[in-house]
Amino acid sequence: MTKMLEVSKVNYSYGRAQVLYDVSFEAAEGEIVTIIGPNGAGKSTLLNVVARSHKLRRGNIRIAERGTEKLSQAGIVKLGCVLVPEGRQVFSSLTVHDNLVLGGYVSRRSGTAKATIERVFDIFPRLAERSNQLAGTLSGGEQQMLAIGRAMLSRPKVMLLDEPSLGLAPQMTARIMEVLGELRRESGLTIVLVEQNAHAALGLADRGYLMSGGRVLTSGTSAELKADKMVQQVYLGASADPAPDANPGLAPEQPSTALPSEAK
Repeated sequence: MTKMLEVSKVNYSYGRAQVLYDVSFEAAEGEIVTIIGPNGAGKSTLLNVVARSHKLRRGNIRIAERGTEKLSQAGIVKLGCVLVPEGRQVFSSLTVHDNLVLGGYVSRRSGTAKATIERVFDIFPRLAERSNQLAGTLSGGEQQMLAIGRAMLSRPKVMLLDEPSLGLAPQMTARIMEVLGELRRESGLTIVLVEQNAHAALGLADRGYLMSGGRVLTSGTSAELKADKMVQQVYLGASADPAPDANPGLAPEQPSTALPSEAK
């Protein structure tokens, strides 16, 4: 199976503060991979380095079996990898329709934007109803729909999502996860999901990685991670007392109040 994303020994620092240490992971074509871990683990920073919102300083990243060392953020999108950022970051003063059009800017010459917008409206009928409404007046869930729809306009091979359920009601979280599964089944889209809701993430993903302190601690299939005692106790709300040797540095996920550019 083709490896659509290969991340090898990536390191990153904010000034003198190193937040990623030799992080490696991969995702195959049509695979959903989740990255879970406590706030401050470096998960968001990792996605931003892959998407080149942050500069790649040390390590190697390959997308669709092509090196990305010399590529800009726009170059990464052209290669087929798009980031749905934490906090949605829609253009609040533009309409829903205009936000979607901007999402297809890089691939505007392909002539597929109109059909893709129609597909977004099929998936998210609420966006069709609000096509001419300013994005800043949408609810949080509607803005998350718009952020995913905007990413679809670039016709990606790899979609990176940073905390898509943050601040959403359980019913909306379930719908977002359902849509991600649909996109994978329909188009073979590879999805990398950073998510505070470990239950939802492991319920959707094929495999997962657990990060803490800027490092990957363990990885495995979703079933293996859900069966892991430490993951159960810290992230899945198991009632058993923590094991005596459990890592005290791993705190349960809490909704982040950090800015999107901060390590997480």
